[in-house]
Amino acid sequence: MTTSAFIFMWDIYGIESVIPITQYEEWDKENTWRALNNEELQRNPINNIIQSLLLRSRFNPQRNYEIYAVDCSSDLDEDFWWEEWRKNPQGCADIVRTRGQKIFSDRSSLPQVIS
Repeated sequence: MTTSAFIFMWDIYGIESVIPITQYEEWDKENTWRALNNEELQRNPINNIIQSLLLRSRFNPQRNYEIYAVDCSSDLDEDFWWEEWRKNPQGCADIVRTRGQKIFSDRSSLPQVIS
């Protein structure tokens, strides 16, 4: 079974990013070959993507961002995930938290009090 990898970023207002990252998985292996051949290394673009997401999260702590990376079946594409998040945001968040790898979480653990 082949897999697809995604980074999901959401906050208290809902999903903000669904980023397919499968195409970057071989980048580091290619850099290993470049290093062995004394060629110039190329920075993996996923580093810049994650760094941008982390900066946004840290500069907006009031939004309680969460960022997770998840491997899933290859038949679940980006369009599928956008639709699922639209239909069932809490269910998707729970699945991603359970099956994903946490990159960042500023999830509020306190219940919101309405006065």
